[in-house]
Amino acid sequence: MNAWTFLYLYLAGAVLMALRLAWHIRYRLDKYDRMFCDVRGTFWFDVILWPLLLLKPDNLIHPKFSEGFWSKGRAEAEREQDRLAKNPPPCSAMIRYIPEHDEAGQCNSEFVFDAAEVEAIMAKRLTDLPANQHGRYPAILNWLRQRDTSRLDPTDVPAVWHGLFHNVAVGMLNRQLGQVKCGDCAAIVPWDEIAIESSSQNLKISGWSYTVWQCPQKHKLLTKDAIHFHLRSAA
Repeated sequence: MNAWTFLYLYLAGAVLMALRLAWHIRYRLDKYDRMFCDVRGTFWFDVILWPLLLLKPDNLIHPKFSEGFWSKGRAEAEREQDRLAKNPPPCSAMIRYIPEHDEAGQCNSEFVFDAAEVEAIMAKRLTDLPANQHGRYPAILNWLRQRDTSRLDPTDVPAVWHGLFHNVAVGMLNRQLGQVKCGDCAAIVPWDEIAIESSSQNLKISGWSYTVWQCPQKHKLLTKDAIHFHLRSAA
């Protein structure tokens, strides 16, 4: 078998791989896969280096499109958001938000809010904003509106909504509504004992300034970025 034969076989394999991947992209990937996965890079990598895939035949049958470092898990999260919007989970009269992290790092706190109060504030906020800025919040509002007021045990905010709910929690903290528990102290913190401090990171050249809610023992309850700044060195 001469070099031309090998070349023809390689090109034929590349064409077949391109057709296989194109079919998979068209009929198996949804809009979120195309948005957050490296579809173009994976396509050309597999087409050019298709002989390597013979070492893992399953990749020929079920192509795998890698996610970017910063978008890892985003496609599945967006699909979960769609599912929650179409089929909201049960909601009771009280809701519980337990963030694992916020804008400044890990959290160890718990917030319990009256669903009716959150609904009223969120509905007013969305009314004041243009529709193209509502994002996923209408789905959360719909979830709150379908609450079962006869149930008083708190319902956990779905994990995929935690990022969106951070702003809700900040709004409730500013209004001193709800109940706040410090995980480090394992105790509910009265409103008059919650301190608000300012914290900064990376102060030498640039960084973020945060508003930090703390318990009496200086444990962080939640943070919210206040300002991002950049200091230029003198020429």
